Amino acid sequence: MNKAIILVCILVNAVLLNGQQTDFSKMKGPYLGQKTPGNTPEIFAPGIVSKDGIQSKLLLSPDGSEIIFMNLSFAGNNPAGRKSSFMSIRKEKDDWGTPVEIPFSLEYMNDEPALSPDGQKLFFVSNRPVTGNGDPAKMPDIWVSERTGTGWSEPANTGAPVNTDGVEVQPFYSSTDKLYFGRIDGIYCSQYSEGHFSEPVKFGTDILKGRVRGICFSPDNKVLIVHSDMQGGYGSWDLYISFLDETGNWTQLINLGNGINTEKPEANATFSPDGKYIFFSRGDDIYWVSAEIIEELRPKD
Repeated sequence: MNKAIILVCILVNAVLLNGQQTDFSKMKGPYLGQKTPGNTPEIFAPGIVSKDGIQSKLLLSPDGSEIIFMNLSFAGNNPAGRKSSFMSIRKEKDDWGTPVEIPFSLEYMNDEPALSPDGQKLFFVSNRPVTGNGDPAKMPDIWVSERTGTGWSEPANTGAPVNTDGVEVQPFYSSTDKLYFGRIDGIYCSQYSEGHFSEPVKFGTDILKGRVRGICFSPDNKVLIVHSDMQGGYGSWDLYISFLDETGNWTQLINLGNGINTEKPEANATFSPDGKYIFFSRGDDIYWVSAEIIEELRPKD
């Protein structure tokens, strides 16, 4: 009987192992070898990226060789078992590796990653103390890590005037070296130049009213997407879009519609580096969709 049980265990393990190998053997080419979506959102890389726990805020390096996303897992019902870290999947030649945790994200709270357009800086929100050691800080700050030859450096606090004694969250770094981020009273913007950030100024006061979060710009800086729970939506949080017009002003926010938004919360939008696809979170998973969906909403001349 013991021999029979052992044999069954061996067979089960072999089946599981073969299944894992089959999954990862398909990870060749762009986007982990996934079939690209059309105008209907699809879960991105189910079982590899979107799986148990909560995944959100997916980023791609400019050359498409690294995918980074936030992963939130739970150990039982104890809040102390909540763990948020950043996962990285890297491609060598044409083969993708398995997801691994970025080492610096194994301690403290780590959330809302944002990759600079050149792929060299990773901004994120953390409650780690400014000294780097000790008890968590009472308020989260924006931190930044720089790409090294083997991965990512130890993070540095972006400091004043970006960080204050209050809350700074949800960073986005544009191709024009502007850092956008949220505070309690709205979204702010700070210009980076000669090694320093300028005094932040409030952004989008004419269109970003109410609870608007998670600002994201298209690679050409002519389209922005945010999430909001304003009235008239389809669920708790919906995705909204605005376009830069010929006068240099942003149009009023437009709900992306029930093809994108559902009764579940939609948030944390990002563009692929070429602007062809939009990634976003819906509930506990990461979805992607063709960026062609926004053309139906673009104001006509």
